[in-house]
Amino acid sequence: MSNKATISSNTRVTLLLCGRFGEHNSEARPLNQSEFHELDHALEARQLAPENMLNMSALDLREAGVIHGISAKRLAGLMGRFAELEETIDAWSKAGIWVLGERDKKYPNRLRQRLSSARPPLLFGAGAIDCLDMGGVCIVGSRASGEPALQFSSALGKRCALEKLTVISNDMRGVDREAVSASLESSGQAMIIMSDRLEKAVVAKRYRDSLANNQLTMVTPFSPSAAFSVANAIRLNRYQYVLSDIAVIVETRRKGGVWTGADENRIEKWVPAFVRTDQPMSPGNFALLHLGLQAITQQDVVNIDSLSDFFISQTRKDKNNPVPPMINKDELNPPKDLYSFFLAEFQAIAKKSPQTEAYVMEYFDIEQMQARKWLDRAVAEGSAETVNGGKSFTSK
Repeated sequence: MSNKATISSNTRVTLLLCGRFGEHNSEARPLNQSEFHELDHALEARQLAPENMLNMSALDLREAGVIHGISAKRLAGLMGRFAELEETIDAWSKAGIWVLGERDKKYPNRLRQRLSSARPPLLFGAGAIDCLDMGGVCIVGSRASGEPALQFSSALGKRCALEKLTVISNDMRGVDREAVSASLESSGQAMIIMSDRLEKAVVAKRYRDSLANNQLTMVTPFSPSAAFSVANAIRLNRYQYVLSDIAVIVETRRKGGVWTGADENRIEKWVPAFVRTDQPMSPGNFALLHLGLQAITQQDVVNIDSLSDFFISQTRKDKNNPVPPMINKDELNPPKDLYSFFLAEFQAIAKKSPQTEAYVMEYFDIEQMQARKWLDRAVAEGSAETVNGGKSFTSK
């Protein structure tokens, strides 16, 4: 795939229509995802493919009823970028960057099936291409995670390598990079989903050898020269989940990109997901457990006979005994294990200074009745006590 001659005609046209390269102007603004899919569906309905556009003028396409809402001038400007495209493809080829369009056979079926019309028209990448549709374990976490989370991520990455499970993550510092590095250092396979600067990543010393020996795949739906943007970083999350078999959220806050990705996967039900429950547990991890994700600890990762069997057995157990997507605010008897997690985390935060009921509600993202019941239980058991006239709680 590194040779420009291997880029199909359909993908070349998709690059002309959607690619960002060369000089940009308002009349030749590349098609967005929705515009391209509308055009592609119209072509397909008339038994045409993008490559047929090479021999059709904008007027021909309009008369055939293919284009709607796209000016002939804009379309002509995009389709006329041949010289710039060939120059860009040549530069990508020299850097070892390949390109896939959604009509190519190696375009991942997981993206087609799980994202449907939300799938990206183009994928850019480097390294091994055959593992794009083979699945793996998505491992994600906050960049500012502490040492326990990093140790867990490293242990999980090594275990994945041992069992020949591909680690799927991104190149953000912290949990994600730790998982990828641990897998590669243990002769494992990894796939890094990039949100920006693929051109720079492919020449970085950190991954040069892994790319060369096909241990590593780098892939992105964004242009290889794309600069970092928060929007792209957030959109990136869904591709990590969709290309995986299983997801493990090592650590998350109650907001931000990691949380958004985990919650979208929970709602869309792309893949079964697990959340690290080692203590102390972050509010985000606690909330995901509260929302029904399966628990996993470092002891599980290190001591179980088979990580694959563990994921399968826990997922089957979850299907047989589904956890409600949210705990009802009137629920007075939550599972004992959730209370245990709550108590351990509460004692950690209340040890330094007393906490109010309102703070506990916000910190754990739980309803007032639930907070009150757990706090009353902790006081009754002697694990906590009231201070400030009963307005605050502290651990004992």
